[in-house]
Amino acid sequence: MRLPPIFTLALAHASCDLNQGALPILLPFFMSEHHITYASAATIVFAANMVSTVTQPVFGYVADRQSRPWLIPLGVIIAGLGFSCAGIAPSYGMVLVVVAVSGLGVATFHPEGARQAHRIAGNRKATAMSLFTFGGQLGFAIGPLLATALLLANGLQGTLWFALPAIVVTLYLSARLRGPAERVKHEQYGQNVPVQSGGHDAWIPFCCVAIAVVCRSIILFGLNTFLPLYWMNVLHQSKVAAGSVLTVLVVGGIIGNLLGGRIADRFGYRIAAFAEFALLACLLPLLAFTRGAGWATLLLVPIGLLLSAPNSSMVVLGQSYLPNHIGLSSGVTMGFAFSFGGMTTPLLGWIADHHGLGAAISAVAFLPILCTGLVLTLPRPKRMSAT
Repeated sequence: MRLPPIFTLALAHASCDLNQGALPILLPFFMSEHHITYASAATIVFAANMVSTVTQPVFGYVADRQSRPWLIPLGVIIAGLGFSCAGIAPSYGMVLVVVAVSGLGVATFHPEGARQAHRIAGNRKATAMSLFTFGGQLGFAIGPLLATALLLANGLQGTLWFALPAIVVTLYLSARLRGPAERVKHEQYGQNVPVQSGGHDAWIPFCCVAIAVVCRSIILFGLNTFLPLYWMNVLHQSKVAAGSVLTVLVVGGIIGNLLGGRIADRFGYRIAAFAEFALLACLLPLLAFTRGAGWATLLLVPIGLLLSAPNSSMVVLGQSYLPNHIGLSSGVTMGFAFSFGGMTTPLLGWIADHHGLGAAISAVAFLPILCTGLVLTLPRPKRMSAT
């Protein structure tokens, strides 16, 4: 595994997912500005993820046919510019349009980015994927804090500042792509590294992986969407506290992701994922019944850690089950299955409108049990050094 290319991909990932991480912080401001319900606010997250859900497998299929590294900077700039326009959109309908455009940028970036991370990983695939994912989680962690500061200082127009990191990172990536062809080929994206191919594609185990990733995605998007509102309206905390609580969750996730990659490469992908989901199944229900902000915040640290720890294991398992379709697998596990969680937020919003925010949190609290069961059904992946 070569670290410089992985770090470059992680930087691009951070810039892309900065926008996704910041989006839930905008929801209370959108509710005040456009006078919308919880369900309508959750639909904004749905719009941002619907495009990604539908198109990421397509971009993954395209990447399997012919590598297109230029999709990486293109995705970063589309995601950033689309999100930056959300705060100045004149109507609720236009908000949905621009966040959907941002979601298209996310869909453009992830399959090619994950495919290139897989190709340069060598035998430490889970570690490499955890470093690549670290970039996205860093963006998710910074996004809420940055959005909170900018929105409190400038109102919704503060989203315009999100165009700046997207432009800077895109220029950097484009400069790398304009370098000598051999440098781009051998140093930047590792296109000379052989890709495992010609093996048997195990579609049923891959579908089990995808379903588990879907459940994890529902948990992640449910918490990211409703925790700020839960902190303000149920635990009676300030907007600043509501923005900070997402950072607590994501920082725990960053640590869990990095540890999870190392653990998976050492002990095996299936064993690591099973243990992490089982522990999450014990802790997450406690959050739904906690009414003290202090205790709830403490619970978020191990929850964030355990929620992200299986990420690299599940992505690598999916790639190992489809050795002939690495890009498609990445597009599904990091795209379709992951973004599908955002499509469930309107349903969770309906639950919140009719039964309270606590019920919405409770609805996702028992999904780790299903994830644990699905991991138990997975066979030993072939052509991989860790199992």
